[in-house]
Amino acid sequence: MQKIPVKLAKPGMKLDKPVTRENGMVVLAEGLELTEGIISKLESMNVERIVVKGTPLDLGDNGNSSWAQKAERLDFLFRRYSKDKWMFRVKGFFREYFNLKAAAQKAEEEAARLAEEQAAAEAAEAAEAAAAAEASENGEV
Repeated sequence: MQKIPVKLAKPGMKLDKPVTRENGMVVLAEGLELTEGIISKLESMNVERIVVKGTPLDLGDNGNSSWAQKAERLDFLFRRYSKDKWMFRVKGFFREYFNLKAAAQKAEEEAARLAEEQAAAEAAEAAEAAAAAEASENGEV
């Protein structure tokens, strides 16, 4: 079971807990397999996080983001409160928040990288098409 931001959800993931409205009404049932349409609907309903089966995402970004570094530092920051059950819960809330932020940051970086690769591929394809058109105009077929 893993709580993830909706913007990181992928088709094929299955809900481990139902998605509910603030009044408790179930919107999507546990075990439902996500599709592009369902993910879009969740985003339009302003659902921020869902709980999916398994651990499909690495939420820590392997310590490469500032959010992941903040999550790692929590043990040091809360070291004096090791026996305080409430501070333990607060630390858990912070850890979850930082891990979600790290995952979102990783997803944004990945999306930017993919967009750059796609733009480069389209530019190369356009250059090939222009070269082919020029060659056919010059009778070099």
